[in-house]
Amino acid sequence: MAAAGVRGARRWQYAGACISLLLGSIAQAAEPVARTALPSPLTLEQALALAEAAHPDLDRAQARLQAAQAGLDQAKSTSGVRALIDVTPQWVQPSLRSNDELINDSRARFLLSKRLYDFGRTASLGEAARADIAARELTLLDTRQARRLDILARYLDVLLADLRYAVDNEAMAHQYVNFDKLRQRHRLGQVSDVELLELEQRYQEAFILRTRSQKRQAQSRLALAIALNRPDELSADLVLPRFPGNDREVPDIKALLENALQKNPALVALRQETEGARAQVSAERARRYPVLSAEGEAARYEREFISRDDLRATLNLRIPLWQGGEDRATIALALARLHEQEARLRRAELDLRQTVLDLVQDLESLKIERTAAKVRTSYRDLYLDRSRALYEMEVKSDLGDAMTRVTEAQWLAAQVEFRMALAWARLDALTGDLIQTSLQEPAR
Repeated sequence: MAAAGVRGARRWQYAGACISLLLGSIAQAAEPVARTALPSPLTLEQALALAEAAHPDLDRAQARLQAAQAGLDQAKSTSGVRALIDVTPQWVQPSLRSNDELINDSRARFLLSKRLYDFGRTASLGEAARADIAARELTLLDTRQARRLDILARYLDVLLADLRYAVDNEAMAHQYVNFDKLRQRHRLGQVSDVELLELEQRYQEAFILRTRSQKRQAQSRLALAIALNRPDELSADLVLPRFPGNDREVPDIKALLENALQKNPALVALRQETEGARAQVSAERARRYPVLSAEGEAARYEREFISRDDLRATLNLRIPLWQGGEDRATIALALARLHEQEARLRRAELDLRQTVLDLVQDLESLKIERTAAKVRTSYRDLYLDRSRALYEMEVKSDLGDAMTRVTEAQWLAAQVEFRMALAWARLDALTGDLIQTSLQEPAR
């Protein structure tokens, strides 16, 4: 008996352990999955990979696509089979009866109905819904492109802010060294108060510029974090990327414009919306046409009459004669929306032409600026080498200013390179191409 009690206790302990393990597993599954922190240092490839992650802009575009798909289901339902059960329990007292006895007059009916033909209204509604789905899919693609462009721009803003800070910090250090040397001579009475204050003013102005650059570093990092939908994670270190695509030849503007007019997602989406608006006009005009439908009914009545039918099948042809002006109003409204959509499409085509021209001209100018930036950087490097040599020979030298100019030349060269990368990315986006993260090669 005691052994049996021990075995029973062990069974209960084992069962309790299993239940605790099961509850623990359920609790862990209910907990939200921890999001992986941003890598440090952060590369452009890693940043662009987050373009497909959850984001309010993508969520809104997805929701609009889902609404368009639901609109197609709604359009199809117009000609679908409809079934319902109508149950009416009721007791009546006929007025011709002398007594107060109630009569059970309850009934139950099963009804089927289907629209057979409506002279194109359902077809037009389906066409409008399908055009809306195509437009929303293209809008989603355009949103994905915009996400990549935004992340690319914000990433480069951080790098430029860091480079600008290096320039202003170098300039401030140079001004401080000059001011500090003059301050020592001022103590010995070798320079006047005016000369000392002049250099102190230069130092303070340089300090202000350095402080502003430091603030821009924080602002640009917050903008990047928001673009990545990680507002609480400010990336400290970013890897300087290379852009091999910047060496491409600028395309012929005529061929590029023709390609963009055919493939630009936003423009093609507007064309689909225009076709949908045109189909909606046809659907509204079809309100004036007859509708042929079939109905079937099976009923059971508690009170029998000769005029009541247990089964019934009907064909109905409804021909509208006068709708109180509602048909004219809906057609006018659909036409107004169509004209508005056509105007938006024409405006978008004009804007696209201007954008393509601006980007091509920017790239042509940036190629010239790129060559000039390389010459500037080479000159500043050689000038720094000469200044360093003079400094080592204890000859009067502007080493501090030369170091500042080298840093500034690097900032200007990066500015040109980044502007070219953004221009190429925007040009690719205009023709429907997504920025590929694998094409971004980190600098070594």
